Amino acid sequence: MKYILLIFLFQNFLYSESSKEIQVIGKENPVGTEKTKSTKSDKTGFVEVIDLENSKNRYSSLTEILERESGVRVRRFGGLGSYSTLSIRGSNANQVRIYIDGIPLNNSQGGEINLSDLPFDNLEKIEIYKSGSSSGFSGSAIGGSVNLITKKKNFTPSSRFSIGGGSLNTFKVQASKIGKMGDLNYQIQVGQEKSDQNFIFKTDNGTPILNQIDDKDIRRKNAQFNRYNFSFNLNYEFGKTIINFLNDFGYRRNGIPGPGNRQTEKTDREYLRNTTSIGTNTKSFYLKNLDLDTKFFYTGIRDHLFDEKSELSNGTPNSKADIAQYGIHLLPTLNFLNQKNILRFLFALERESFIRDRRNALDVLLDKSTKKFRNHSTWQVQNEIKLFSNKLILTPQIQHEVYIDRYNPENDILFQNNSSEKYKTVEFTNYRFGFLFTILKTESNLLNLKSNISNEKRMPDFLELFGERGSVIGNTNLKTEKSINSDFGFVHVFEKKDLFLQNSISFFRKEIKDMILFIPNSQFTLRPENIDSANITGFELSNKLKFQNLKLESNYTYQKAINQSEITYLNGKYLPLRPLHEWHGLFAFKKDSFEIGYDPIFIGAVFKDRANEYQNYQASRLLHNVYFTYFFIKSTENSNKELSINFEIKNITDKRAEDNVGYPLPGRIYYFTLSAKF
Repeated sequence: MKYILLIFLFQNFLYSESSKEIQVIGKENPVGTEKTKSTKSDKTGFVEVIDLENSKNRYSSLTEILERESGVRVRRFGGLGSYSTLSIRGSNANQVRIYIDGIPLNNSQGGEINLSDLPFDNLEKIEIYKSGSSSGFSGSAIGGSVNLITKKKNFTPSSRFSIGGGSLNTFKVQASKIGKMGDLNYQIQVGQEKSDQNFIFKTDNGTPILNQIDDKDIRRKNAQFNRYNFSFNLNYEFGKTIINFLNDFGYRRNGIPGPGNRQTEKTDREYLRNTTSIGTNTKSFYLKNLDLDTKFFYTGIRDHLFDEKSELSNGTPNSKADIAQYGIHLLPTLNFLNQKNILRFLFALERESFIRDRRNALDVLLDKSTKKFRNHSTWQVQNEIKLFSNKLILTPQIQHEVYIDRYNPENDILFQNNSSEKYKTVEFTNYRFGFLFTILKTESNLLNLKSNISNEKRMPDFLELFGERGSVIGNTNLKTEKSINSDFGFVHVFEKKDLFLQNSISFFRKEIKDMILFIPNSQFTLRPENIDSANITGFELSNKLKFQNLKLESNYTYQKAINQSEITYLNGKYLPLRPLHEWHGLFAFKKDSFEIGYDPIFIGAVFKDRANEYQNYQASRLLHNVYFTYFFIKSTENSNKELSINFEIKNITDKRAEDNVGYPLPGRIYYFTLSAKF
């Protein structure tokens, strides 16, 4: 209870962090700011935009940046670089859609995305869409969407180099170059990061309640990782058309440690992803009021598991999966009545293939499964209507999707299912309606009321449909998960001279039906069924303040996620890993030559299982982080040169905790970062 009181005491006066600058949705950026504009538009929705420019001075990761936002929950299976997933407003991780520059990254094999596999150092900003499917994105999103935006143009030519490291033999080096040659803009980034992550944690040896005498401190094994990334953007202006080219490459080798009371010794994983896209943006395409965006993309993924001692399972030691995703997006925009009526269209064709082969302990091929294919087409129309001198904005939207799956079950020894069909077609239509009403608008004040309602669906993934040998029996009769999402709230912005204040409150509700739950089919196998439902309600409260040298932030989320399952002993229970209360704050003071900040985060108590068993209860935790940055040289309006050193301590009190049963998080950690921009 004392933690909850602490939250509300801080709530009225805390703002931002040094790794973010405020960007207001629907409000013009100040003159002189040069940021890549997203092609997406969601004026009526609740959207968070995270500017990552200043995060380059600190030792940050994508998971740490995202978990600070209200309504966002990150779950980690360990420390830095571990398997991590994201949920928004109580959703499941596989219900959240993640994109890079509008290119879908979710694949059909498992649905959810490992955040540690995604790029970070080449990003300019992150957009978090919470109010359902947004214009310009293919695929419906029960749990909202996250768009990772890379740097493209309109940046002063510069170079940046940073080197950092710290506890657990952690090391990171990163270099980037932004330049311009005539009408050609380019951005190149390359980096490496590694860590042993062999922190000390307390294990219960598999007896959390019955026997606590054998509890002891041991060191985490096989949690190391080493990753490399390389990306470049080309941006060329040709008359009325801008041509964008992106290539983003990531390679990663990491151990898979297993639960704390049964750690592995040798099991590891090799992951490779390369995303390539070419897109165009044309103003006045043949017609004065017609703009056209296009995008062609290809993503190739190889996920190679090495388990030569069968430490994770008793099945085939090794396996290798190859995933290919490619498609085309066309996004025409029609402007009528001097921007009073805007029609936005999306026509998307996407195709994905998946194949996994089994290998023995020597990594020699034993047999290969047949390929699974998924074709996905989307057409979407959004009409943005501005009324009463732009005081009222209406955004009705309709989106139709068609999925065609192709597989060969009778010849596939890896996947078990209950159907002889080779093709399965599913199509559905989603609707969304939102409005924004401007209650007050003056030179320094802006007060908006927003509200949205939408129906969303999620197509079952390949694991749910086809299963996996020895562990999951597929079910090709699964229905799509369905959800009715709604929210409403207020956003207030005050800006005058050295003072910037932004307050927002939003109430949300999700009613999810036909959720897929894996239930025991035998002693060793599971089978997915549409027997789960959930009712999720809550609100988000965000206060942000910037006054001269002071930055303060408070992001608080209350959510109540109740299981409405048909299974009696689950009905009425809390959904696992959804805390009632979550809060992030920051107090930062910045002078010409230094910045100091205190960065606490509170995560309320959770149950880690659906049955809410006592032994799987995780108490609340309040973590304390501090940082100090010293600027030897600081960038100004006339010079972009900068040299800084940063030192930070995370989890000062050495709090022992875990997000998932058996997967401990590290205690106190130290980092430093030396960063130069020239």
